[in-house]
Formats: sequence, structure tokens, C-alpha cells
Amino acid sequence: MDGTGAECKLSVIYTVQGRRPWTTWFELARTHSNPQIWKSPAPPSPAGLFASFILFPMTIQLTTGPTPVIDFHVHVYPEKLAPRVMAAFSKFPILIGTDGTVAAWLAHMDAAGVDKSVLLTVPTKPAQVVAANDFLRPLLYHDRFIPFAGVHPACEDAAGIVRRAAREGFRGIKLHPIMQGFKPQDARMFPIYDAAIDAEMVILFHAGAGMDFDAEDKPMSTTNAARGTLADFAALFAQRDYGQYQRFVFAHLGGRPNFQQFPDFKRGWPGYLDLAYTMGLMPDEHLLALARDFGCDRILFGTDGPWADEQRDLDYLLHIGFDDDELRGILYNNAAQLLGLEKR
Repeated sequence: MDGTGAECKLSVIYTVQGRRPWTTWFELARTHSNPQIWKSPAPPSPAGLFASFILFPMTIQLTTGPTPVIDFHVHVYPEKLAPRVMAAFSKFPILIGTDGTVAAWLAHMDAAGVDKSVLLTVPTKPAQVVAANDFLRPLLYHDRFIPFAGVHPACEDAAGIVRRAAREGFRGIKLHPIMQGFKPQDARMFPIYDAAIDAEMVILFHAGAGMDFDAEDKPMSTTNAARGTLADFAALFAQRDYGQYQRFVFAHLGGRPNFQQFPDFKRGWPGYLDLAYTMGLMPDEHLLALARDFGCDRILFGTDGPWADEQRDLDYLLHIGFDDDELRGILYNNAAQLLGLEKR
């Protein structure tokens, strides 16, 4: 793939333990004004699907043996809300992998060979926080899901919400500078960070532009301004001594969508980067170089589902040049360490 905006083609061949290999072809049409349009591959026959997913359950196989997988960046919605969310996002040039419900995502995980998903919520108003956390709370007891709590900076006691979430068993929080209207270095955010740090929770930031921003990070809506840029995070770490806290996660490799401009994240910054909604949007060698420069032991597999397909992203990641040790870390062990799970 190149960064000229020309149409690119990828072919992916994958062989999974216990399954017959098949070849899937798909095209990624990429232009500067339309960052990602996926054309779905022709699916296997119903008999092939039955043999693959029922008779021979999916396992992600490396040359050194099978590896479990954690998807660190997934969104799910209540059944009554999901159709409205899917309809709202259908106007964007993105792949929609499921109907947005918990049940559909679990089936998606099963088909792709993903063991666990970290579930994220982004309440865009303070009044949405209680309902968002109420929806995710029962999933704390599901062995395939790891929900993170929602909090909004404008909540009357945002730090108290974080402390309560920690007591209930939530292992992290998700913050979205654009959709929640803050900059990471805003002083009003410090009590939220401090409460999460005191509880040893993961703090996951959306980083970079959003779907309503173009490739130059210029707002396409007058109600938004670019927030969560590399400069914003640099300002945060310049103002506060958070450099020793290693449970920060910066989503989308620290900023999207224009990955033709090589991201300038500093290796010395704390925490992790996730791969959500990045795979296929930059030359393979750029992703490899960025991951290795930042440290493959601090890169997390994530898809941004349901706006992605886990199997397609896994196919991509397994075939661009990472070695088995790097892949085992990216797919599972890095997340396991961050979440307090046993490495495998």
C-alpha cells in the first residue's frame, strides 16, 4: 500500500488450526477525502461456515503455537438503542461489523477466535452516565467481557463516579476529548485522573480526530474543535507528573485518520497504544516501525467494533511482518498484563 491516495488491493490467505484454509479477497479504496471504504469479500458457503465455526472452532495459530486474543477496543449498545446508533453511523464510509448488540458481538468474537473484549462507553452528556454504567455493570460477571466505566467531565462528582466504578469492579474508564468536550490537559480533568490512578484503573483516551473530522484535523462541524492531539497529551504530561503511571492507553495509535503523516509519539511517554481503526490505513512498514519504536510490548490489539471486523483485522496483523513474540504480546499478553490477567 502507498500513501498517494491510489486504490490499493490486499489479498489475505489464512490457515487456522483445525480448519481448512480459504482465500479471501477484499479491496481497500482509499482517498484523502474518504479514508476507508471496505468492500466485503465473498463469504464461504453455508457448509463451509458450519465446518469452520461449529466442527472446528476458530483458534489463532502462530508458528510457535496457538495464542489467545483480547480485543481492547469494542463498543456495544442496549438492544433498544443499537438500531439508532447503527443508523446514525451508517452515513459514514465505514464497515459495520454487527448490529451493535452484545449478543451479536459475542457471536462475532466466536467466529474470529477472540477470547475477550474490552467494552467501552462514551456518554456524551452527564445525564447518560448512570444508564451507560447500568447497562455495562452486569457484564462485569461475563467471562468474555471486560467493561470499562463511563464518566463525563461535566458530572457533578465525576471523581466520585470513578471511585464507585472501581469499587464495583470496573477495571478502567474511557474518555473522549472530542465527544465529551475537553482537552486532556484541562485542570478539571485532574481529579478524574487522580481517582482512577488511586484505584489503579486503566485510563483509555480516544486520541486524534473523529469521524466528523477530515484528514487534516479540521473540524467539519462548527460545534467541535480538534481535541486529544499529540500536542494536548504533551501538554498534559508537561503539567502533571503522570509519567510513572503505566495504565494510560491512547487509542487509534495515538491519533487518526491521516496516518500518511507518521505519528510522532514519544517512546518515553507512559502507557500503551491500541490499534483500533488503524489497520490498513497506513503502509505496513509504517505500522511496523511505529509499533517497534514505541515498543511492541506496549501495543494492544483493538478493532473499534462494531465499526470493524475482528477476523479481517487479525488477518491483516498476522501478515505484515511481526514475529511470533511480538504478535503474542500485541494480541494477548500486553493486555493481560495491563488488566491483571495471567499471561499465556
